[in-house]
Amino acid sequence: MKEGKTKWQNVILLVIMFLFSMFATGIAAYYYGKSFREIFMLLIVSAASFGSVIFSYEQSNIYQRLHYDNGNYYARFVFMFIISIIVGCLLPLLPSGGWAVPAIALAMTLFSNTTTGLMAYAGILGICVYFSDASILIFLIYFLVGGIISVLFEGLDEDYRTGAPMLVAVILYTVVMTAKIMFENQGIPDLEKYIIPIINVFITILLMMAVLRLYCAVVIDKEKGKYLVINDQEFPLLAKYKEENEALYYNAIHTAYFAEKAARMLHMDVNIAKCGGYYHKIIVAECRKEEKTLEEICQMYKFPPKSVQLLQEYNYKSLTLKMKETVVVYLADSVVSSIMYLLEKEQKNEIDYGKIATAIIHRKIDSGILNQSDISLSELGGMEKIFTGEKLYYDFLRRE
Repeated sequence: MKEGKTKWQNVILLVIMFLFSMFATGIAAYYYGKSFREIFMLLIVSAASFGSVIFSYEQSNIYQRLHYDNGNYYARFVFMFIISIIVGCLLPLLPSGGWAVPAIALAMTLFSNTTTGLMAYAGILGICVYFSDASILIFLIYFLVGGIISVLFEGLDEDYRTGAPMLVAVILYTVVMTAKIMFENQGIPDLEKYIIPIINVFITILLMMAVLRLYCAVVIDKEKGKYLVINDQEFPLLAKYKEENEALYYNAIHTAYFAEKAARMLHMDVNIAKCGGYYHKIIVAECRKEEKTLEEICQMYKFPPKSVQLLQEYNYKSLTLKMKETVVVYLADSVVSSIMYLLEKEQKNEIDYGKIATAIIHRKIDSGILNQSDISLSELGGMEKIFTGEKLYYDFLRRE
């Protein structure tokens, strides 16, 4: 029932976005003195453009191609799109050299994905160019810059590395704007002509930084906070199994240790891997106990989308192991489970932990179960080194 309600809420948000965008475009066209015929044609083209953006967003959500967790928060994209439409309708009041539109491309991309973001940006930029009666060259210049900026920042994650992309974006935008002014002045230097573009570059940088800060606050930091809670050993879902099923609890603790270490050393998402290590089996036990689905349990405890995806890949036989973090958890659990079993059955015998870990990893590779995953052979080799080098920790397992 709740899922159906959420879907209807998302539909309502998209309808509001569409209707407001059409209304704002029509009002702006009237203000800029367009004829009835021109307004009518503009609204038809705008309807097709905005409809394509909505279709792209929905399709990307269905195939889980939206950046980060944007598929769960339609309001983010709708809000940014509405703000961008308003800005796009107002910018023609300024000379084309003063448009800070690349910030719109960045916002649209971060709060959806690259394809949807660029489609939205193209529509908004097209309206802006149409209202200002600017040339197609202006559209191409700004679309090129916006497209490159979108690609530069599309890989933002928890590490939030923005220094290099921002530097490249600033250099690119400065060069393009300089070339634009030189072309318009036929190569004749005129300092007055550079004032507005220079101000534009600084405003664009400030707006891009504001968009990045907003994205960090409402997306990255928010998800980090969730992982801090659920990856705490005192988290209710994990702590309850310390009393109810000690073997399952310690399997979770040890798997999470190896998964976290491997993910950190191989530059994967540590939070997702650690979460998967803790709950890859506990979630199944909880589903049986509560007679609920995995998704319902995850929703009850507010698991982030990527962690839910990992748990689905790990537990659903119909899904392949795709994420690197899922593979890390899968191999970590295989090694931990095997060694804990041997320690329980052969406590008096000396066990070569390194050989066991190596044999398990090679067997899993040969089985073909990892063929569809994103993990590379070099990363698998790195995991093997990690697992074979943990002799002291394996001795700790013996004391358990």
